[in-house]
Amino acid sequence: MGDHAISLTFAPRSKNVNNMSKRNKQKNRPGTVAEPTAEAVRNVAAPRVKDPRLTPERAGRPLVFGAETYKWLAGGFVLIVVGFLLMVGGRDPDPTVFDAESIYSFRRITLAPIIILAGLGVTTYAIFKK
Repeated sequence: MGDHAISLTFAPRSKNVNNMSKRNKQKNRPGTVAEPTAEAVRNVAAPRVKDPRLTPERAGRPLVFGAETYKWLAGGFVLIVVGFLLMVGGRDPDPTVFDAESIYSFRRITLAPIIILAGLGVTTYAIFKK
């Protein structure tokens, strides 16, 4: 293997020694007018736009669903909540004892899910009923 000499030469990046941007160069040239400085920007809140749902012409229009549909929806939601409440419980005073009768009772395993599904069915019926 031979000795290879590496020579590094550094050339200046540009002819201008102080590397100013074009805009700064233009500002510093004699005979040019300096640009006015910008004033501080003030943020102004956008004007409030009225909600189209609250306009007087909207007030005369009926709701999406009728009163009867909302009653069906409320009944469906009540059934769902009752079903979940029936599922709650099963806690023993002694945590070391496992009582399969209270945890796997008919009320929690069968009745509560049927009532929840009935509530979902009533709610679906109310939505599709027109």
